[in-house]
Amino acid sequence: MKQRLQGLIAGITIGALCAGGIAYAKSTTETIEVTYSDIRVYTDGEEVDMKDANGQSVEPFIYNGTTYLPVRAVGEAVGKEVSWDGVEKVVYLGAKPGETENWLDVCGPYEYVEGHKEYRLTDNEYFTMSGNKYTNGFTLGSNRDSAALFNLNGKYESLSFTVGHVDGSAQEDATLNIYLDGIIAYTKDLKYEDVATKVTVPLNNALQMKIEVTGGHNFTSNHYGFSEGIFE
Repeated sequence: MKQRLQGLIAGITIGALCAGGIAYAKSTTETIEVTYSDIRVYTDGEEVDMKDANGQSVEPFIYNGTTYLPVRAVGEAVGKEVSWDGVEKVVYLGAKPGETENWLDVCGPYEYVEGHKEYRLTDNEYFTMSGNKYTNGFTLGSNRDSAALFNLNGKYESLSFTVGHVDGSAQEDATLNIYLDGIIAYTKDLKYEDVATKVTVPLNNALQMKIEVTGGHNFTSNHYGFSEGIFE
């Protein structure tokens, strides 16, 4: 089915695309003929329910041999926040320039096991390690062999994060274990007197990950923190 469409071009219509409209490459107005062919979009084997910011169904179309997809619907389908700057006429997928996406939003734990607490900047909460404040992370208590479980869906090559002893908690050493698809892939001795340090773990497109802290004694409040995570 072909239809004739008229709309604002360039950045203005990219903004419309974010809401389910049309995108072009000029900054003028013109009428074009596009083809609707009941195009469906799949990501990782699952069909995407294409909707705009108002929840209305939107449909991809073909123009001059190119298939155009609604930015917002596709961005959200692949786990990217979509935002529109109407002044600069720019669409952002995920973090804006100079910003880093919060790893808890990108691929945060879907479940915690024992002795955990999550901290987010939006909640104005933080924990301290080696005298420095950290947020957008979580703590695990080694006295309960606590863990954070992640569903990676095979999307990532590596994960970097900062880990350290939480100031003010019981002064006990522990062990960090990271499991990928049920097999231990990384181990690190955690010393309470060590400063917080950056760790990079190869993920090799694993499907699942478990970050576990073990080795503490029962009935003590010994915690280790994890923050500044970056998936790649």
